[in-house]
Amino acid sequence: MANLAVLTLLDEYDKRNLDKGLFRDKLHHLRAGFKSFYSFALKINAFDPTQCNHLLHDRLAWILAQIRSGARSDHPGLGTLIEKSWTEVPCSRYINCKGHKSDPNCKHRKSA
Repeated sequence: MANLAVLTLLDEYDKRNLDKGLFRDKLHHLRAGFKSFYSFALKINAFDPTQCNHLLHDRLAWILAQIRSGARSDHPGLGTLIEKSWTEVPCSRYINCKGHKSDPNCKHRKSA
């Protein structure tokens, strides 16, 4: 029981040697590390299409598609792609999003 769709994306992220710190600090909604999310995806068959993990999957797919099309994948380029993913794949499409710590556009974030 593994989420093969997201594992394929995570494997590509890893093979491209993309920055795992940016994954944690800017891409993952709870700022979880790459390895812990990978382990989680090994245990889950599919993500609820209305929740944060599916949003992460969709943003990761968008980012990797941009890189495959020639976008920069170095640290600054990847950081820019992650930030663009916040508007290209907005959390407003995911009605049960619990909020993203790093996404300033997330309407589900709890006020500090």
